[in-house]
Amino acid sequence: MKPEIQFLNVDLELESKHDISALVADLSKTAVVLHYDRDEYRQLARIEATGEVNNPDDAINQLCELIESCSKAALKQWLSCSKRTFDIGFSSGYAPKLFSQALHVDTLLRISAIGAGMEITLYPVAE
Repeated sequence: MKPEIQFLNVDLELESKHDISALVADLSKTAVVLHYDRDEYRQLARIEATGEVNNPDDAINQLCELIESCSKAALKQWLSCSKRTFDIGFSSGYAPKLFSQALHVDTLLRISAIGAGMEITLYPVAE
């Protein structure tokens, strides 16, 4: 059976030249920290929504809700990030012939309101 194209998840990717430990701590209360790395030059974090998320809208809105409920210290660190990106991941495949995934306008407005960006990652079919 040939693999099908499917939505995988949304990762929130953060990068800052400043401390983001309070932000990561706040988000980790109800999200999964996939990666958090610090060195003398920058801090990087990759956060993923928890629970059942079947589409990018659900995942992004769940992550937005977490960001909007952060402490003032964490929100200050959010604003210090040079990268605040929702990375929507899909696995590629051979079917269906046409695959589309839309984001609701309210989700796009919410992303914009919190000063985040968006990117799409396609993972190749495993041979």
